[in-house]
Amino acid sequence: MGELSPCKWCGHPPTSGVSLSVFRSSLIAMEANASKCRTCSIFFTGIRKYLSNTSLPVPNDVDHVAVILGKLAVGKGMAVEIPLGPSFLKLSFFCSEETSWMTQTLPFLEIGKQVPKTTSSDESLSWAIQQINHCTDGHQDCNSYSSAAVLPKRVVFVGTTAEPALRLYESQAETDPYVCLSYCWGRRPFHRTLVDNLESHKRCIKPDHLPPTMNDAIEYTRRLGVRYIWIDSLCIIQDSLLDWREEAGKMASIFQRSFLVLSATCSADAYGGIHASPPSDYQTFALKVNTKTNQVCNSDGADQANLTMTTNDTETIYVRRAYVHVRRGTSCYASQFPMLPTLKRGWIFQERFLSSRILHFGPHELYFECLEDSACQCTDHSNSSLDRESVLGSKGGVNETTTPRESPADKYQQHSSMRKTLAKAYYGPVLWRIMSHDELICVWHRLVHDYTRRELTYEKDLFPAISGLAREMSVARAARAARDADEDMVKETVYFAGLWKDSLVRDLCWKVGFENTATDDKDEVKRIKAWTDRALEWRAPTWSWGSVNAPVKFLGQRYDTKDFLKPLCEVLDVSCTAAGSDEMGELIAGRLVLRGLLLPARVTRPRLKTQREDGLRLPWQILSLDFGLVVENFAQHLFVDDGCQDLLRLLDEVEAGDDQHRPIVYCFLLGIVRRGGSPVFLLLKKAKGQSEEKMMGQNVYHRFGRLQLTGPPRRPKNDHTPWKERFGVFAQAKEKVVTII
Repeated sequence: MGELSPCKWCGHPPTSGVSLSVFRSSLIAMEANASKCRTCSIFFTGIRKYLSNTSLPVPNDVDHVAVILGKLAVGKGMAVEIPLGPSFLKLSFFCSEETSWMTQTLPFLEIGKQVPKTTSSDESLSWAIQQINHCTDGHQDCNSYSSAAVLPKRVVFVGTTAEPALRLYESQAETDPYVCLSYCWGRRPFHRTLVDNLESHKRCIKPDHLPPTMNDAIEYTRRLGVRYIWIDSLCIIQDSLLDWREEAGKMASIFQRSFLVLSATCSADAYGGIHASPPSDYQTFALKVNTKTNQVCNSDGADQANLTMTTNDTETIYVRRAYVHVRRGTSCYASQFPMLPTLKRGWIFQERFLSSRILHFGPHELYFECLEDSACQCTDHSNSSLDRESVLGSKGGVNETTTPRESPADKYQQHSSMRKTLAKAYYGPVLWRIMSHDELICVWHRLVHDYTRRELTYEKDLFPAISGLAREMSVARAARAARDADEDMVKETVYFAGLWKDSLVRDLCWKVGFENTATDDKDEVKRIKAWTDRALEWRAPTWSWGSVNAPVKFLGQRYDTKDFLKPLCEVLDVSCTAAGSDEMGELIAGRLVLRGLLLPARVTRPRLKTQREDGLRLPWQILSLDFGLVVENFAQHLFVDDGCQDLLRLLDEVEAGDDQHRPIVYCFLLGIVRRGGSPVFLLLKKAKGQSEEKMMGQNVYHRFGRLQLTGPPRRPKNDHTPWKERFGVFAQAKEKVVTII
């Protein structure tokens, strides 16, 4: 029997081999085709059932429906998305058990479960304890960090549910399990440990002085049977810079060695509490499918305690509004849920990925993550171990080469899927230790891309808030070099302002980059508004991505191919000066010395003055370069790091047609992309207030962007003209030593 063709109104079943399908349809089309297609009938009946029982302002005539069918690393999925004003409504279809009929007829249908009425219920607590026990009993990697953890310098003693207590305890380096709280502070002040109340906190902390998030976490710690909890605002003296620097440097290891992290994932501040209940519009509805006639009909609302089981002639399918998950793979063509409050924060980014185990208190349910697994209350236990095998290989080693059937694009898709759906494992130290050197470079680039989309209350915290992950990456790179018997590479695994010496040229190829420049998402619009200004306080040299106030992307980030870039410059020296004892933390200075080809150019206005409807300019819409040649056979892919107000001001002062007085900048050649031979440059300008005498005669520059030239003249197959000669601009380039600060 041949493969069934996808229905042209719902897209089911997708073409064989497709892991994720997004199909555009309409409710009217599904209704018209319901008698011919069982899946259209299920979608139409389920959508109508939900819409007739919701108070949401959904139009009766739904013109656009996105059907999402996926077989992801975290399970399967059948869902539809319906426009809802500027947002969207996503409905999820699932079953309560996997029958042979379900497997053959609807292979993408996932197994779902009813969620307790609140995350504070005994049922939710039992589920959480079950996940924790599953991890502690069988996950060696998770237990290696927390099994014999020494208590931090200060912890909060909470007592037990029978005999509750609350006081600050200064430990004596004893070993005992403790819990950490990961939460958003918010702007509203709350009670903290200060120099003046430190001694009184050692005697007693009054619960009514603490905000709800802390009190909820303290009570939950007691219910778990753990006696200690670490909360930053109580365990670090907040008005002591000395104590803050000392303890902030330990924060990564504190979270890493904790028994469990409680994450107030859905709370925007310390007053939101940690618990939540699904709203009424997340009610579950049942659909009955007659397996003999394929007729689909409504059933009463599903019992919230027990889902109806199937019978011999009838299968039951359920529909409900999709829950907001901490992670969920999705296509770039499908809408995405807004990011939950804690996941927007820079410090919490590290807390999540370094901890052995973390329990997220989401807006609708609990979600558990550890170094080897993940699970949520609304679906069956995930099959994450299978996904790890597909990415890393069944023998526990990384697939460093692609098979004849596996293209670089396939390998990229595997890693990309794991990054989105099992981020804690992908960004965790356990997985890093068995990755190849080239994969570690790619993982770090992706990690920086994700991290720079997070928010920090204090700009100077940029490197401290990721120092723990940097330290783990350093260990992984050194271990990889040692396994490869590369002693020189072991010495090169040094970290400088977010970049690594063993991949410095590739790391320098970053640019300011946004996820979606046409979006109306308020968080992304906020980033687009802010990117033109560098950090108000100096926190990194200009050659580091840490110097910009924007999310960044790296050249070749979409590829896992080895040796993507061929370096054509030499690193003579690189150094950074730390503000404190942590060399991976806050910085006060940094310099980079390179030798290579330097090409002068004059600044011009961009030929295409396209911009967003709201007038906001993007990194490729600020300026262009003129190399002085009448005709050029290449395209400039120029991305600036900030608004370049100084260059634009100088350009405004030049009269029209006076090309000789336009500002001069410099293009420093980093290397060429091996596929296609495109040269990649750093864009440099002379540093203000730095005389050559002060820097021992060296030319001192600031970085202000990245340039890539593409589209050189085509050449016959037998023409072996050197790539530099195909770009006429290189006739003006000279070898120079440049210092960038």
